[in-house]
Parts: sequence; structure tokens; C-alpha cells
Amino acid sequence: MGLREKNLEINDSDIKQYSDIGSVERKIKPASEFAPATFDYFHTEEKWEGAKLPIKAYDNKFRLRAEELTVLAGINGAGKSLFASQCLLSAMDQGFKCLSVSLEMSPKSQLARMWRQASLQVSPTLEAGLQFTKWSNDKLWFYDQHGTINPKNLVSVLRYAYDKLGINIVLVDSLMTMSMNSDDWNGQKQVVQALANTARHLGIHIILVCHARKGQSVKDRLDKWSIAGSSDITNRADNVIILGRLFDEPDDAYLSLCKARHFDGAEMDIDLKLDLASMNYYHDGQLPKGVLTTPAKGGIMGELDRVALNETINENIIRKTKRPLIPAMGSAPYTQSVRP
Repeated sequence: MGLREKNLEINDSDIKQYSDIGSVERKIKPASEFAPATFDYFHTEEKWEGAKLPIKAYDNKFRLRAEELTVLAGINGAGKSLFASQCLLSAMDQGFKCLSVSLEMSPKSQLARMWRQASLQVSPTLEAGLQFTKWSNDKLWFYDQHGTINPKNLVSVLRYAYDKLGINIVLVDSLMTMSMNSDDWNGQKQVVQALANTARHLGIHIILVCHARKGQSVKDRLDKWSIAGSSDITNRADNVIILGRLFDEPDDAYLSLCKARHFDGAEMDIDLKLDLASMNYYHDGQLPKGVLTTPAKGGIMGELDRVALNETINENIIRKTKRPLIPAMGSAPYTQSVRP
């Protein structure tokens, strides 16, 4: 005897196989089963459970939440990896455990950058390094591989990191390091979908770094449609963040949260500056703040007037106030900058 409801007809033979499946495996559930979780979403702090971005302007607007995928995009040299590193440090400072899967930078290079960001020093002292090592213990892991990775192997890495290490937030830098061609749009779609599914299944947050196409002018602001590759990259992501350069001044940049699936009114653009002494972005005069409990002695701390975004310091830049040139990383002692 067939089952009839409204215009839907299902024969007994159609549902026999499904009726043999145990209730735990069944995916069709009554709406009432989700009511408690929905109540919590609206009437508790559940929506705000997640890591804040390192830019205070977003504190009351957005979080890097569990079960979500965030795409972080920008043109080559915009400082995407730099900002992603800053996001991990901020998340660790809030109690989250982080894994960096960067196929473009060695763990040593990533750690050197983090030492600078955490200590606010151009050339971190031994004291700063020891402080960071103690502070990041059981908070930070690196996947030590350079070049490319098979997407299936990446998913296995993420599952291991969650099961064995309790990782909450993962940085994947970048989409182009997957084992596929840059014009393989279907492959890109499958990778992004696999990462989104993994984030939801494991209850972790994944930040995926992607490249963006340049505008007709170097001063054109980018949006989510500027991301290179398949349109499914942004369609399947929960959140999309664009980091761009303005080129009016060497230290001018902007951050655009152009998609935030679960945060109404969170989308907005803000202008940024980059303090290359510490390699941290900051907004609206709020200077970078190190995550170490006790600032290490020595090193530049504070705002630099002129900086480059390519993660190297141009020794030929002359500051407007005729202050000393900014020394290169690891160079001899330097003069602390003083605000006019």
C-alpha cells in the first residue's frame, strides 16, 4: 500500500531500504528537534561563540565560529598570509588551539613572523622568543610540508588535528597549493566544498587563503567577485574577507568583510594601516597590541609612518619627519619611533 501525502507519492518499495536503517542514521527529522538549538541561537551568547578578528571594529559584528569556512582573499603581495597569521595569534590569545597548514612558507618562516607580531619587535630578542614559546605551548601547531598537498590528504590531516590535538581553528594557505591546475574550476569547487563539509563535521573553523584578480586600476577596491577561479569558492564559503592595498601610501590598506552568512549587518569595509615594525595591521589609530604578557625589552614598539606591504622593509624609505631609516629585519640596533 502506497504512502500518499499532498502530491507526493512514495511506494513501499521506495522506502523499504530506508526503513531498515537505524534511527541514528536517519537524516529526516522533525522541526521540533531543532527548536532548543534555535532558541539558544537567539537568546544566548551562542552566536558570539568564536574567535574575534584582530581588528576591534568587528568585535560586535562578527566571529570566526565553529563549523564555518572563511575565505580570505587578496592580490599577490597584499599581505593575506600576514593578516591570517595575525588572526591565529588573536585566536590563541582568546583560548583557541590553532593549526597552520601553509604550503608556501616553512614553519620557521611562519614562526619568525609570529614572534615579531607577538613581541612588537623588528628583531625579537631571546627573551621574546622564550616567552612566545611558553605562551604558545599547546596552542599552536604547524603542518611541515612545502609545495602541494592532495585534498584528501588535507582532510585527513584536519581530522587527525581535531581528534588528537583538539584543534579549533585551521589556516590553509592557500587554495592554489592543492594538487590541481589553476584553471580547474571543478576541482576548486570540490576542494572548497570538502573543507566546508569538514568544518561542519568536526566543529572547527577553517580559514582558506585565496588569490584575487587585480582590478583595472591598482586603486580599484576588490569585492567577492574579484576572487580568482570558480564562483563556487565564495558561494560555498560561509564568510568572505578581502584584504587589499590602496597604494596612496605604502602603508595604506583596507579590509572588506563582504560576506558573513550568519551575521546580519556585519558586511563593511574599513581602512587599515600596517605597522611593519611588528607586522600587524591596525585600524583607526588603535596601535597593535602584542599578545605576550610582558613586553620583551628592546625592539621597535609603536607606529611606523612609512611601511611596505610585501613583508620586507625598504631601507631607502625616508620618513616625512626625517627620522632614522627603518632597519631591515635582523639588523643592528635601531631607534624607537616617536609619534609627533
